[in-house]
Amino acid sequence: MNLQFLGATRQVTGSSYLLDIGKMKILIDCGLYQEREYAYRNWKEFPVSPNEIQYLLLTHVHLDHSGLIPKFVRDGFSGDILMTPPSKQMLPIVLSDSARNLQEDAAFKKRRHEREGKRGPHPEIPLYTVQDVENCYSRLKEVPYGDFTQLDNQVRFCFHDAGHILGSAMIEITLEDEKGPRNIIFSGDIGQWNKPLLNDPSVFDHADYVVMESTYGDRDHEEPQTVDEKLCTAVKETVKAGGNVVIPTFAIERAQELLYHFSR
Repeated sequence: MNLQFLGATRQVTGSSYLLDIGKMKILIDCGLYQEREYAYRNWKEFPVSPNEIQYLLLTHVHLDHSGLIPKFVRDGFSGDILMTPPSKQMLPIVLSDSARNLQEDAAFKKRRHEREGKRGPHPEIPLYTVQDVENCYSRLKEVPYGDFTQLDNQVRFCFHDAGHILGSAMIEITLEDEKGPRNIIFSGDIGQWNKPLLNDPSVFDHADYVVMESTYGDRDHEEPQTVDEKLCTAVKETVKAGGNVVIPTFAIERAQELLYHFSR
């Protein structure tokens, strides 16, 4: 068994891991690089030919974990893309929105470069298109939480609730061979406990290996009970001052959570 880290190491986007079990290659996540200084990596050839990989397992649909899937399929991946049922419903929306943004960005850059008489490091074409996204749909397969699914007679996997966004999962992969059974857990992004719209993250009592996302690993969260009070105070003070409340937020989960608090 060999594990290769393909992204999200010494950076916070582009999550992707290649698990090579000899006769089978499994990709866990296929994320877009979103930091400006690493964006060039999105255009590079995949480190392993996509047609050599049998399965892609997805932890959740945020673009830093799913955003390169259309390019991955276009470049030759022909296996199944396995995810939880909520992720299967949301992924087409997320990727289609990404493709439209990429197309608009490419058109804007082309006009700007023509106006300024210069050329960028990449051609003014989108990384992928809406059609590339639609070409992925036949590969999307849903797998329920908590059910171990056999990939062959030695390898199986299970999605466990990660509590991060709707459909998010930690992935447990079990391998059994002449050395005996071993399991490896990929955390994806782990959420917090006692959130209003999501189940709590799963807890494990055993793992031989754990691959864990740790962007905020050393940060203490504030008590969630204070969210309503702080939000209420901010809104009231702003309204009293005659201003506007501007809230930058992730479109998935964070926006819905804010609407929940506002409704209270």
